[in-house]
Amino acid sequence: MASMKRIGTSWKTNISQGAKPVPYTPTRRIKDLAVKAAEVLGCELAGVDILQTEKGPILIELNSQPGWRGLQTVTEISIADEIAKYVISRAGEPKGNE
Repeated sequence: MASMKRIGTSWKTNISQGAKPVPYTPTRRIKDLAVKAAEVLGCELAGVDILQTEKGPILIELNSQPGWRGLQTVTEISIADEIAKYVISRAGEPKGNE
């Protein structure tokens, strides 16, 4: 798992809109929320956007095909390598009724 926080100059915090990614270590509560959201939707790989509010973390978006350009700049994990390893590890698994 890799995480980042996006810092913007306005309410838009998309990397493509000029926000800057910074390293972030999520709390257990936020990790659990992200993982549970991905599991509920059946996503094996997901980008989960969580907004921290006065009432606690709120899930605002889940991307089943996330972009990770910004995330890669703030983590030592090679995201491409991890995705490739995961796909290869699953390639030989039986599907459905096999």
